[in-house]
Amino acid sequence: MKTITLISPLCILLTGCPGCPPLSHPRATFIEGNHVCFSINKKDVVNYYTIDSSKGPDITTITSSGRNKISWSYPNSCIDVNWEYGYKYVINYGLNNKNYHHEFFIDNDGQLTNLGEL
Repeated sequence: MKTITLISPLCILLTGCPGCPPLSHPRATFIEGNHVCFSINKKDVVNYYTIDSSKGPDITTITSSGRNKISWSYPNSCIDVNWEYGYKYVINYGLNNKNYHHEFFIDNDGQLTNLGEL
């Protein structure tokens, strides 16, 4: 009995937990100048969006669809954003009831560099 009592917790510790699925998946948006589209496929439906910027430790929400669910399809799935140079941006959005994110940096010359996986 003592052996089972010692082995059971050891097995649990060694196997660990399966973990959670990712909260969102990396997926690029379409950015041209100050115009960003979440999808250019007319069959896709945008459910929500939030665009955050950061420079150093400060994070600011630039624009968001808010708490209300939206149902936008292309070409109405595009918005205009005034990007500031030298900032990192994260776009979180729902597309066809799946969660996605796009992380990128715009340098001081206006050059966009994707960050993370895409």
